[in-house]
Amino acid sequence: MLDTLLEFRSSTVLLLVVTAVLLWTPGSLLGAVLGLRGWLLAGTAPVVTMGLVGLGAPLAPAIGLGWSTWFFLGWTLLACAAAAGVVVLLRRRGLAPALPNTAEWSRAGTVTAVAAVVIAAGVAALTIRTGTFGLGSLPQGWDAPYHANGIRFIAETGNSSNRAFGWIDVPDSPNGAFYPNAYHAFEALAYRLSGDSVATVMNSGMLVTAALGVPLGTIAIVKALHGSAGLAAASALVSTSFASYPFDLWQWGQLYPYAAGLSLVLPFLALLVRWLDSGFDRIGVLVALGTVALVATHSAMAFVGAALGLCYLVQRAVQAPSRFLRRDLPRLAVLAVVALVLSGVYLLGALTMAGRTAAYNWPAVTTSSKAFGDALLLGHDANWPQWLLAAITLVGAHLLVKVAAWRWLLVGYLVFLCLFVVAAALDTPWSTAITAPWWNDRWRLVAVLVLPATIAAGWAFQAAARRIARLRRESLGALAVVGALLAAGYLVQTGGYAERNGQRMQWDFSGSVVSDQERAGLVELGTVVRPGERVMNDGVDGTVWTYALSGAEPIIGHYPNPATLSPRRKLLLERFNRLDTDHEVGQVVRDLNIRYAVVTTGFMDGFRRSPGLIGLSGVPALRVRYSNPDLTLYEVDWTALA
Repeated sequence: MLDTLLEFRSSTVLLLVVTAVLLWTPGSLLGAVLGLRGWLLAGTAPVVTMGLVGLGAPLAPAIGLGWSTWFFLGWTLLACAAAAGVVVLLRRRGLAPALPNTAEWSRAGTVTAVAAVVIAAGVAALTIRTGTFGLGSLPQGWDAPYHANGIRFIAETGNSSNRAFGWIDVPDSPNGAFYPNAYHAFEALAYRLSGDSVATVMNSGMLVTAALGVPLGTIAIVKALHGSAGLAAASALVSTSFASYPFDLWQWGQLYPYAAGLSLVLPFLALLVRWLDSGFDRIGVLVALGTVALVATHSAMAFVGAALGLCYLVQRAVQAPSRFLRRDLPRLAVLAVVALVLSGVYLLGALTMAGRTAAYNWPAVTTSSKAFGDALLLGHDANWPQWLLAAITLVGAHLLVKVAAWRWLLVGYLVFLCLFVVAAALDTPWSTAITAPWWNDRWRLVAVLVLPATIAAGWAFQAAARRIARLRRESLGALAVVGALLAAGYLVQTGGYAERNGQRMQWDFSGSVVSDQERAGLVELGTVVRPGERVMNDGVDGTVWTYALSGAEPIIGHYPNPATLSPRRKLLLERFNRLDTDHEVGQVVRDLNIRYAVVTTGFMDGFRRSPGLIGLSGVPALRVRYSNPDLTLYEVDWTALA
């Protein structure tokens, strides 16, 4: 694992540091001002940071400012100063006592938790190194260029409106199209600060999320629920071993924001639990920010957070009905109003896309019984399940049933287990309807199962260590030794499943849609195409990466959707090669200021060259400006246009 970490270039290490500092510092500052400390602060800082991003991104263009590092810094400091002012004022009036701490862990327990995070981070780094062949590799899944184009667009224009991406997927639409863009706005900051490629920025964010966000978020929920250091360490240790989350999500380019959003769910729940347990309303501010973070990163997170949060609230109500009605319910009502107001721009935007999302339906691929077994045995879309990890998880789930404080997590597991089976095995109107928030996508739903499964696996490890130590009548120190030996045995036996999980990602980072030659050619476009000039391209090949890699604006910024493609773009895809004989085509070329055309050899799965981009070498109005074995760039001779 150490060798893997040392393989990263110094510039990449700098980018990783920049990404981690950006993700943890703002949230840590605000969380500390409002009373969070220790592991809870470390684990929940990213969700608070993304809440600040989610509020700040639409605010910047609304007040006439550009999204930038300076704006985000000022916005963060303003939020922290306002929070500090309110806390000081309340304390002077005796209304803001210090937040009571959760049960402190021993020094040995803290060291154990730190060691578990380090090991989990190493497993994540090895998995991603295996899957990507290096953080500079280009992810070639379906929507990866969409996200890459969006990141560069925000970084270069400062326009962080959540309707700013319209030029990518609905060009010529005056109102654009809604897309929750907190993920893109955050990555745009890392891109500007590092100066590295967009692909490297995306992959570095992926590594930081997996290596630090996932295990620390796991520890946060354990800490909030008064779990032991042993449970926290064991859960963190296995948190980066599951295939379905987070690694499988990154083999599909469209799921970068989804994976980022899912990593915020457990920290959000930790804040919710801590707020209700402590009775301190200033933690409610962080819960409201966490709500913004979820919906601003990915709309589906609103449903994931709400479903798991509701399970917790129902259990809380059942355990103490009078307390829930008298104390919790009024505060939850106020929180709901505040969260709705703060998240309004994202919730209203998501409603405009609800029809499109609900209409999408992936076909059933398996039977209900097989889908059920795949979920339980961690074998989704795999030749072999993760046998040992699945057995540990199932044992832990059985043991958790007996512990009242944790049953809500198992109920949440069952809810998403059923949704996964429905999405994978059924093709009916009702099955499509109830899975619509996840685009009827089994990959998104099976990933949610890992959140409670991680805690269950950790519980099994902790229970085994305690049972062995108790049978031998040894001390607490022996418990730590037994736990370490169990962890070592698991890692020796499975390697944290790093090789297996990494291999599942490889197809996305070694595809032929954008070869190395094509990537070099697209980068070269940035030295040829001047600002304001556009490049004609085909939406079925790797040229959809044109803007992300070169800064030159292509005519087609994403794989074309016939339902959203404008008439002018359709015309060009059908008849661009007649630009010297077809007056209508010639006029569109002039209107859109198309000065170049580019074609490559790699195609997205199932696509073929559009008719209008065939035979460009024989068109008199085009001359070759640059070429390599996989890419040809033509310059348009406007004097020869029809």
